[in-house]
Amino acid sequence: MADDQYCRRCGQRLLTGAVATEQRACCLNATPIVGICPTHGPLGPHHTVDSPLESK
Repeated sequence: MADDQYCRRCGQRLLTGAVATEQRACCLNATPIVGICPTHGPLGPHHTVDSPLESK
């Protein structure tokens, strides 16, 4: 994955930091959080894309 990740749903750049480290609290309990979308909240890797152009 690239350094910058974007929300698959809205294309916003994900925020990273203390929450997006080893914590596991995405929609699947065993899925690590890779970033926080300002609109959609904590996201796992299955909800992210490498470019905002890839979002739906």
